[in-house]
Amino acid sequence: MSPILAILALLAGLAALGTVLYLQFVGAIQPCSLCIYQRVADLAMLSAIGIGFFVGRRWLWSLAALAALTGAALAGWQWHLAHAATRKVQACAAVQLLSQENFSSGSFAGNLASALAGHGSCAIAGQQRFWGLPITHWSVAVFLLCALWLLLAIFFSTRRP
Repeated sequence: MSPILAILALLAGLAALGTVLYLQFVGAIQPCSLCIYQRVADLAMLSAIGIGFFVGRRWLWSLAALAALTGAALAGWQWHLAHAATRKVQACAAVQLLSQENFSSGSFAGNLASALAGHGSCAIAGQQRFWGLPITHWSVAVFLLCALWLLLAIFFSTRRP
């Protein structure tokens, strides 16, 4: 049962990451700094889950659950900014985890650098909608669901049959 729950968390994290990249590159929705940090939390969660299938499941899945909870906290903060400070916050500090100037346009590294560069407003990005709900709502829900699945996977992996 525990591997199935971890696989569900892995698939949900991959779907979330794919969706936000689609919205950025096809939907032309510019991510903000908090969006980028959520992507990093998602990548950390996905990496820990994946490696956890091969070594040290419990502690790596615990780390993945912590990454998911961090992503949920970041999405919750962005949700707060979108509601409480929409008229006051027009831009937040730009994040460049990788410099796009070092890579050629269209290369894998250039696309990765673009995916990890946040230039949009936190308040504006937090109000963007996907399937009728703000993206921040989806982010909080997906991260919390992944954390729940991972915590249940840890619980069931520690039980003796």
